[in-house]
Amino acid sequence: MQGWTNPPHGAQSETPAISLSPQPTVITPADLRKMLFKRKWIILIATLVGVAIAIYHIKTTVPQYEAVARINIDLGRSANIGIENVIQQNGGYYDEPDTELQTQVQIMRSQTVAMDAIDSLDLYHKPPFSDVFEKHPYNGTLTPAQRSALIGMFQGGTRIDIVPDTGLVDVHYQDSDPVFAMNAANAIVDAYIQRDLQSRYNGTKRISDWLAEKLNGLKEQVEMNQKILADYVQKHGIVPTDAEGGNLITDSLSTVNEQLSEAQADRIVKEARYKMALTRNPELLVSVAPGTILSSLRSQQATLMVDAAQLSSKFGPEYPKVRELNKQLASVQADIDTEITNLTKRFAEEYNTAVKTETLLQSRLDTLKEEAYRENASAAQFEILKHSAESTAALYDALQMRLQEAGITAGLSSGNVDIIDKATIPTGPVLPKKRSDLTFGLVGGLMCGFMLALILEGMDDTLQTSEETETIAQLPTLAVVPHFITKKEASGAQQKGKPNILPDLVSYLDPQSLGAEAFRTLRSAILLSAVDREPRILLITSSFAEEGKSTIAANLAVSFAQRGEKVLLVDTDLRRGTTHLKFGLSNRTGLSAVLARESGKEAYEHPLSDLPGLTVLARGPIAPNPGEMLASHAMEAILKQWRVDYDRVVLDSSPVLAVSDSLSLAPQTDNVLVLVRSGFTRKKALLRTRELLRRTGARISGIVLNDVDLRLENYYTYSKRYGYSYGYKSNYGAGYGASDDKK
Repeated sequence: MQGWTNPPHGAQSETPAISLSPQPTVITPADLRKMLFKRKWIILIATLVGVAIAIYHIKTTVPQYEAVARINIDLGRSANIGIENVIQQNGGYYDEPDTELQTQVQIMRSQTVAMDAIDSLDLYHKPPFSDVFEKHPYNGTLTPAQRSALIGMFQGGTRIDIVPDTGLVDVHYQDSDPVFAMNAANAIVDAYIQRDLQSRYNGTKRISDWLAEKLNGLKEQVEMNQKILADYVQKHGIVPTDAEGGNLITDSLSTVNEQLSEAQADRIVKEARYKMALTRNPELLVSVAPGTILSSLRSQQATLMVDAAQLSSKFGPEYPKVRELNKQLASVQADIDTEITNLTKRFAEEYNTAVKTETLLQSRLDTLKEEAYRENASAAQFEILKHSAESTAALYDALQMRLQEAGITAGLSSGNVDIIDKATIPTGPVLPKKRSDLTFGLVGGLMCGFMLALILEGMDDTLQTSEETETIAQLPTLAVVPHFITKKEASGAQQKGKPNILPDLVSYLDPQSLGAEAFRTLRSAILLSAVDREPRILLITSSFAEEGKSTIAANLAVSFAQRGEKVLLVDTDLRRGTTHLKFGLSNRTGLSAVLARESGKEAYEHPLSDLPGLTVLARGPIAPNPGEMLASHAMEAILKQWRVDYDRVVLDSSPVLAVSDSLSLAPQTDNVLVLVRSGFTRKKALLRTRELLRRTGARISGIVLNDVDLRLENYYTYSKRYGYSYGYKSNYGAGYGASDDKK
């Protein structure tokens, strides 16, 4: 694992700016898997609660039986006295079949049908319906409250459905008594059919009475309309039209209109010729009058002009022949002018004649139009009277025929409701639905647990994995230290004759364990972070206490010592340091005594005989002013001396956000390792720690993620188990327990 390259000594590390605003994230399947693993007990408990609720519902629900009756509603069957066609021909309106079927279903669900069924079953004296009359006994009449209560109880067990794509309707009724469910379903069907027949009878009777009354008045109206039509024809002398609907006036109007169009076209042509003649342009006149003398005169003029031009160019203008030709040209031009004048007069006369013809035809057309308007007014009134008389007569004939063909008996004999299946006693209960309820409880509990897990995950702002840590802090994760089991007695230490060493010193007690491998990974990351100038003084700090700084520092120092280096492990937490407990050392002397010049080399101890390169300096007695001691010139001088005397110095410091002791040491070290405890350190605390260290000029090498459940790390979960094998089982390997480092 690779860290960041250290800047030159004394220079402030360049770190990217940190945004405190929440950044949008994309939830991946791996994130969901981690969430499910973390919140598995919540999801499991919610699922069990959902199943328990479903079982309780099944056990406490009274079994319900459902009876079903099926009927066919034939909307196409006629059940009246046969006036549908008459109504339709005169603008009547029918509902769509689906709408009409829905209407019939709503009628079956109506309070009227429900009360008829209640009456037929005599439910006034049968429980639980009789409970309605506890305060006021039934005496043949119902109060509004009693009626509403009875209908509500009865309709509560009723369900009416349309069979899709058919005209069939299923009437369902649920009750704890299967016999009553059957009787209630059949009672609803019977009440609906009876109401349908009664409704049709009443409607038929009303229509029949209305028709009988109206036919008498309609007969008188027919006779009156026919008399009015005859009188109007006689008074206005209306001549009936031919088969095609025409008459003399309309024929004359059409003929004059055609003649007027021809006259207008002729007048336009002659007007154009006349205007061309007024220009006195012989070329234009020749084009409109090609057969006239003007055409030959123009040809003669052209010939004389050519001859005159040839002789003049050869002999000169005074040549006798040229003079003769010029006289002839003058004569021809005079003839042309005379001919143009004659053509102009002729074209003018033709134009005037065309104008007079058009005017006469227009006058005749206007006269015919006035006569046609007068004729149309009389004809329109005639048509109105004629249509009224014919319509009234047709309606009278149709109603008279319908009334004669069909009677009340025929209308009542044709019902449109057939009972397909009468309700029978149900063979088994429909409620509770054990399988469906259990499935719903299981799925509902699982979904509720999942939603609760999502809510808790959203509210949890602690850091869990290296990916989250790197995203928040914008620093590399140098190592991931897993959970490892700690016991009260460490068998490995007893074998080495060091019974006082705490069992969380896994780099020494169990070097082949997964935890020890994590510290070797951290050691390699530190060495690779600055190839040209290896960091000698390392500061390990965190945001708060109990994040495992002493455990990480001790194991990291042992890892460097196992590499053959001279390593000094110093407990710089002069308030609550616990490094001496890791190695079973006394705390009578230590760093506080050295800084106070009360102790010397005897404070430096070598706790492990098989690692002579490891030196431990405990914190010593609690000092009254630890912050001032760590920021003193004496501490600075000691750090410079340690840089010379040791290959590696590991400083176990106090938490940054709790006290400011570490902030004075951070700028004097080569690398600062920020410790994050999985599931304990909060995101804002890490950001604040990083910002405080950055302001002091500390060179932050990266993050060490401690106490991690490796099943939450994506790279680890690609296989079912860790792939390394060292040949024997470790007592302190990849277990999943809580660290007992309380610092």
